[in-house]
Amino acid sequence: MPNEAIDWNSLGNQFEDSSAIKVLEYSLNELSKHGQILFLTAFGPEGCVIMAMLHTLVKNQLIEAKSFTIANLDTGYQFQETLELKDRLEEKYNFEILMHHPALSVLEQDLKYGERLYERDPDQCCFMRKLAPLQGLLDGKLAWITSIRREQTEHRAKALAFEYDKKFKLGKINPLIKWTRSDIWKYIHENSVPYNPLLDNGYESIGCKPCTSIGSDRKNSRWAGKDKIECGLHVQDHEVEQGGEFVI
Repeated sequence: MPNEAIDWNSLGNQFEDSSAIKVLEYSLNELSKHGQILFLTAFGPEGCVIMAMLHTLVKNQLIEAKSFTIANLDTGYQFQETLELKDRLEEKYNFEILMHHPALSVLEQDLKYGERLYERDPDQCCFMRKLAPLQGLLDGKLAWITSIRREQTEHRAKALAFEYDKKFKLGKINPLIKWTRSDIWKYIHENSVPYNPLLDNGYESIGCKPCTSIGSDRKNSRWAGKDKIECGLHVQDHEVEQGGEFVI
């Protein structure tokens, strides 16, 4: 069943009242029969919750571990704490997480475009280190699982649990779409889910180290001092790039 044969928005409406774990179970039991499904995580608290749910489904034999792939866009600028969290998640949940790299290393990018491109042209830096690598990662996939939630941004407020991603031309599965921030942290604490310790030290949203700072809210913790608050992964081509932090 190719992507064009799946009515993603109808699925989204059908699963509007379904739980996050039911969305995942359906996706990885039924949709995975028709193509590869990728779970992309930046190791934010939402992504850690999804990983815990996937582990529960595999452990209870409700899905097969081979029905999905887990990947992270390793920009070369991630915090050491983020990379250590990746190891903790792999150990706790017995998953292998693919670290997908940009075409150019940080050093190669510095030599070609000059150092500190993230300061001079953060959009170009995000494109080369996030969007372009993601396009390659998603090529040939049926769908990708994301960690976005409606309350995060203006554009995400209308998102469904299932939808068609026009930017990357495949299905998009958003199991946590109706969850609140309180829901996320309740699940983390009740299920002893590992999370980034930087979140206990004043950071609200964690991405690349040079572009992340301690802020009073999520908007001020990413690309501080710049007219940029979205990396673009979840903004469709017809939308203005405004309204939220980098959460995948």
